[in-house]
Amino acid sequence: MNAVNPEAIGVFGLMVTVWVFGLEQLGLGINGETDHAKLGKNLANVALWFGGIAQIFTALSLYLFDVGLPAETRIFIGTIFATYGLFWVVVAMHFYNPGDKKVYAHFFIGIFFMTAVFSYKAFLLGKIWPLGTVLVLINVLTFLLPFAWYKPNAVITKICGATNIAIGLCALPLLFHAIGL
Repeated sequence: MNAVNPEAIGVFGLMVTVWVFGLEQLGLGINGETDHAKLGKNLANVALWFGGIAQIFTALSLYLFDVGLPAETRIFIGTIFATYGLFWVVVAMHFYNPGDKKVYAHFFIGIFFMTAVFSYKAFLLGKIWPLGTVLVLINVLTFLLPFAWYKPNAVITKICGATNIAIGLCALPLLFHAIGL
């Protein structure tokens, strides 16, 4: 059986999204306040298509098709992709139509607890590197994001940006494995 691994699409979508958001949070390529206003829809598009749709597609593929992984692994990995795919859809909706940031901050807290469960399970399964590491970094990010959203803080925003970049870098081995390298 020569199964196609849909994880590559989801991991690539994750990497593109966290790198774009990370660079924006670090302030790279931004020239003042007017660029932030222009970036809103662009960030929304990246979050929706690469972060959301790509990861939801991956989750559905893992749920619906035999891709050569044990069923328990497919469900676990599929649930991770579905959770973060939906997370990015919500983030995209915020950038398309900004609302009360406190609601989103509470949402980040909920994702923090889901990620803690995913991290715990990854560690139990012995998948510490790279999956467990990526999940722990996402946990760090979702812990910090409410502080950056409730009361904007340049230092916390930069730490979030660096954490996003680290998530993408640590996900590289997942991508290489998914494409057979």
